[in-house]
Amino acid sequence: MSSGRKRDRFAFVVPKEYVEDSESRRDGVSREDEVMLRVYGSEIIQQAGQLLKLPQQACATAQVIFQRFYIKRSFVDFKVDFAAMAAVWLASKLEETPRALRWILQVFYRIERRRKGLPLTPLEYSDPIFSNWKANVTVAERYMLREFGFSIQVEHPHKLVLVLLSPQVLNASSKLTQEAWNLLNDSLRTTACVRFNPETVACAMILLASRRLGHLLPDNPPWWEMFNVSLEQMEECIGLVSRLYTLPKAESIPVWKDLSDD
Repeated sequence: MSSGRKRDRFAFVVPKEYVEDSESRRDGVSREDEVMLRVYGSEIIQQAGQLLKLPQQACATAQVIFQRFYIKRSFVDFKVDFAAMAAVWLASKLEETPRALRWILQVFYRIERRRKGLPLTPLEYSDPIFSNWKANVTVAERYMLREFGFSIQVEHPHKLVLVLLSPQVLNASSKLTQEAWNLLNDSLRTTACVRFNPETVACAMILLASRRLGHLLPDNPPWWEMFNVSLEQMEECIGLVSRLYTLPKAESIPVWKDLSDD
């Protein structure tokens, strides 16, 4: 991102080159491993949000914060699990649905044990893991706030999709609307939210949904042009999200420096 760029609501949109030459890549993390870690972190954020009974908007905000953070910082410097916990903690406060850190740690502990096939025992406050995680998550949140200049604004494309697919605009079926909505949520596991503005993501996921379901939408004139979105941008966003469905199950990969917390 250019430091001279005027700050606005799309200030965090970065070019493809910026993502490809990420801090993690410079630290030796492969492209495949970085993609896997982004998907893994986003998935455990969504799972934690559901267990914490957070509204979907808070879950989405947490995933955007997570994706943005690893544009700024490296997976080598911050363990993915701690960044995910910090993103949930921060997003719950931003969306005015705060959750206590102790409950966030309990939920992520449960998710970790479930993934490892271990008994679902609670995380005791006296357990060294609790104090270790609490310290690391607190540090991660502090770095997030510092990297974002203590000012975080997130605009999601979901409302725009509902407006575009309403009877007054494209008059889409409820099935197409649901498919587009699901694709929007899936897109949060990719870098779409840092590569494109909300209008582009919304239009791209509508187009992808229509293709997947075989539902034709009117394109004369092109409806996406009302938002200054190009077909080329949409195709790039579609490609980014479509690749998600070709990936193996996301797992944590130990690329961070300090493994003492395991």
